[in-house]
Amino acid sequence: MNNNFKDHFYETPILITGHINPDGDAIGSALALKLLLTSMNIEATVSFDITGDLPSNLDHLPYKLITTPSEKRYKTVFVFDCGNSSRLGSLEPLVLNSEKVVVVDHHIDPTFGDLQMIDPNAASTTQVLYRIFKDEELEISKEIADCLMTGLITDTGRFQYSNTDAEVFTIAADLMSLGANLSLISEKIYGSIELNALKLQSAVIDRLELDQDLRFIYSIVYQDDYKKFNTTSSETDSLIDVVRLAKESNIALLLKEQNDGTFKGSLRSRTDFNVQQLASFFDGGGHKAASGFSSNLSIDEIIKNVKNEIRKQI
Repeated sequence: MNNNFKDHFYETPILITGHINPDGDAIGSALALKLLLTSMNIEATVSFDITGDLPSNLDHLPYKLITTPSEKRYKTVFVFDCGNSSRLGSLEPLVLNSEKVVVVDHHIDPTFGDLQMIDPNAASTTQVLYRIFKDEELEISKEIADCLMTGLITDTGRFQYSNTDAEVFTIAADLMSLGANLSLISEKIYGSIELNALKLQSAVIDRLELDQDLRFIYSIVYQDDYKKFNTTSSETDSLIDVVRLAKESNIALLLKEQNDGTFKGSLRSRTDFNVQQLASFFDGGGHKAASGFSSNLSIDEIIKNVKNEIRKQI
């Protein structure tokens, strides 16, 4: 198989996707490629398995380009920010039934894909995609630059996580020179929040539990919270960054109850502690500083297992 990214643009029909309930990195990557293909007069469908609403703090991105799949089988599928096909949700059968799957990611050891373009040391998938665009001399418009910058900002936590190296700033500077609006994107993602979502944050903060010996902090979002505060799960995507603020902690976990009673966990590390290993215990994934998982265990069982795995590392 040809390893040049752009050589697969002409093997249509094309589907562009990423993990279920996509974040800024997955959406930013997917829409960046969609915009590029559109500029080249190449049709492609962008679609995700979205169980709720798309995050309102990412609506500076061209959400209107996200639609539902129109084909029963695609010749080429580009998958972003997803190392395991099970994380594709309802789109997994469609993707695996395609003729070719191209995976672009920054997570460790993806388990599927005919062509894998991976750098586990990259801060975001958009960083990997930016390199590809540059290496293959693909034009980055202002709109594409905004998409790439969004993934870079979200997956580095506003350039605060330990995965923020000199290359990240070099890329950010180049994207700004290409028209990316850093201040607007940062304000949208981190600088504004609906009042009801802010009240929900207060409830989550009240539930914070700290294990001082392990320097581990966690909190929980319940389904009833969304009803009580008249908000949606998409408004809690950045809540893990609030949980991790406590300086007494090195490891942070936010558990979010799903519609079926299972839990989705978001993990963050403030040090060199590898939370990807914690996530892997639950068959989750990610990278050293930020990872996630899903579990049908009870809250008590999840916390017990997380603490046991932390003890193995410290």
